[in-house]
Amino acid sequence: MPIFDYLGGALLTSAEIITVSFTGDDATFIANMQELDDTITQTPWWTAATSEYCELPSGPCIGPGSGAGHVVLNETAPGSLVDTSSGNGSTVVSFIQSHITSGEFPPPTSQTIYVIYFPSGTSITYDGAHSCSSFGAYHYSATWNLPDGGTQEGAYAIEPRCSTDAYMQLAASHELIEAATDAHPGKDRGYAMGDLSWQFYGDEVGDVCDHPWSFDSMSVTPPDAGMAFNVQRGWSNVSALAGHDPCVIPPSDHPYFNTAVQSGMQAIYLSVGESATIQLEGFSDGPMPDWNIAAIDMGSHYGAGNVLTLSLDKTTMNNGQTANLTITLASQPTITWIPYVIDNKGTYTPDGGSAGNYEHQWGASVYLK
Repeated sequence: MPIFDYLGGALLTSAEIITVSFTGDDATFIANMQELDDTITQTPWWTAATSEYCELPSGPCIGPGSGAGHVVLNETAPGSLVDTSSGNGSTVVSFIQSHITSGEFPPPTSQTIYVIYFPSGTSITYDGAHSCSSFGAYHYSATWNLPDGGTQEGAYAIEPRCSTDAYMQLAASHELIEAATDAHPGKDRGYAMGDLSWQFYGDEVGDVCDHPWSFDSMSVTPPDAGMAFNVQRGWSNVSALAGHDPCVIPPSDHPYFNTAVQSGMQAIYLSVGESATIQLEGFSDGPMPDWNIAAIDMGSHYGAGNVLTLSLDKTTMNNGQTANLTITLASQPTITWIPYVIDNKGTYTPDGGSAGNYEHQWGASVYLK
């Protein structure tokens, strides 16, 4: 299974989370998000999702974080803000910088992340994409001017009010595990998924576990035994390489099952009209009834259109079984890379329990020769 690679950039190995909100916002919601930010990095979920990620070759590794204060701004939240990947013209950056300069935000360290919860009246545009339609939240970094005259590259997470409290908890936790493992994504990447065929929803540890068919969220109770939070599962290289569900902590109601592409054939190269046949192998980390498999062209997701013909010699799979997939590049693609997935759907009934339907996918790629 593909894994996340370390690209040499900064991590938040002991994240200091500053929660920012606005006077007049929903007091219960803000109190809950303050508690999440203060406590969530001391939970087993945080350890499972982040602790294996280290600044190579000798560390440090990501450990527990801490709440570093609550800022409740006694001002009207902006009606709209703009952010950019280049930082040019970013009113989000200027908004944060102005509050650092005024002393309302504690000055950042290398481990600081400002998590800003905007009320529902604020819209954010990021590189032309609009909050709550194109994205639910994001994290990034900027070079902050410090009150003492120095500078500090620091992380921030933007949390528009897009949906329910449970959704906002999921969005916040998603950005926190991604900021910890990839603190400065626009400047010096930390950990990123290099295999393009696994990047359908992004290349960070939360993105690859956040898709419609996955079990992407779980409930976590913080160490203060307060309310349970709805958090985002994150990718684990250790779990992936062991043949288990790479998105941790995995659900316990069914074995993990999937169908792997033949080793060395994760990416193949074809000319238009050319075909190749590769072997697939089913695997599971516990006994499973046969599950159904299908091969799906994902090229339309990237604007390539559906240009692959995918033909399986069988449509059911189980642990240790194999199947053959014949791939034909049927027509000229508009891009030079076309992803496809092996989709796995199965039903599992635990002892004394009720049947559940589950789905997992494996991504692979065809490149234009």
